[in-house]
Amino acid sequence: MNILDFADNEYINLITYRKDNTPVATPVWLSSVENYLVVTTSLNAGKVKRIRANGKATIYTTNQTGSKKLSEEIDVKASIIKDDSEKQVGIKSIKKKYFPVSKMFIKGPNENRAIIKLEEKEN
Repeated sequence: MNILDFADNEYINLITYRKDNTPVATPVWLSSVENYLVVTTSLNAGKVKRIRANGKATIYTTNQTGSKKLSEEIDVKASIIKDDSEKQVGIKSIKKKYFPVSKMFIKGPNENRAIIKLEEKEN
């Protein structure tokens, strides 16, 4: 299974890791851009802080509440997109996939929005 196998799913559980390696799972919407996945969240979200600290993440397909594991899990490399044009590409991809619902959760200025990039983990 590779990272783009998740692209057509509506939800994944994004598991990020605290400093003590405790996993924290969050169900999120996702979209794909080229050879990676993107997720949007608040810049102040805990998952953003954890990704900045270590970039370690695991994903698997889930339901809306994150209570069901619907696929195998894979370890991925997570990072926060800093480049404004790359961030806009991620936002557009998510808006397109989830339109018209995306109009409700992606609105207003993007200063407080983080776009998380999920890539294949290098061996």
